[in-house]
Amino acid sequence: MRTHAHWAMRCLRLHRFDGNPLRRRSDRIDTVIVLVSLMIFMAFLWPAAGLGRQVYTKGLQAELTGPGHRQAVVAVVVDPAHGLGWRPRTVRWTTPEGSPRTGRVVLPPSTPAGSRTQVWVDGTGRLTAPPQRHMKTVTDSAVAAIAVAGGAGTVLLLCLAGARGLLNRRRDAEWERAWVLADQRWRRPRQA
Repeated sequence: MRTHAHWAMRCLRLHRFDGNPLRRRSDRIDTVIVLVSLMIFMAFLWPAAGLGRQVYTKGLQAELTGPGHRQAVVAVVVDPAHGLGWRPRTVRWTTPEGSPRTGRVVLPPSTPAGSRTQVWVDGTGRLTAPPQRHMKTVTDSAVAAIAVAGGAGTVLLLCLAGARGLLNRRRDAEWERAWVLADQRWRRPRQA
């Protein structure tokens, strides 16, 4: 049964700098490029985590409810419904401090005048958007972090693939030259 340590040692043996005559210069350059790419990707993980944390903090601010932030109040629909579609309708509510206010909110056409609906108001009593759900905060922060890390990883993989393609061509040319030299050195002259 092979362990992870055995696999890791095998990878290290494949990419180490040793005196193996079969390793070409392009093999060593390939190893350096892989290591540098891995280090650059690891360096991008910190900014990705920082961006995710910043988005999460902003999301928590968008979730805030209660006095001074936003709160739900009950409003009464003032004007009658017109038409079939969702349209802005005038509603009236009382702020938490007790002053009456009116504003326009989009309601379904089946909402009759005089019915009650819930609206969100800010600390001054003006209409505002409902608070953001916590799941959206978590999702947005994860997407931001993954986008930065994934973008960096994608660019690095494309660069690595291009560099490896060039190195493979060079490696093939080196091997071809070596085989030609070996063929010349080991070939026996033909007897007539």
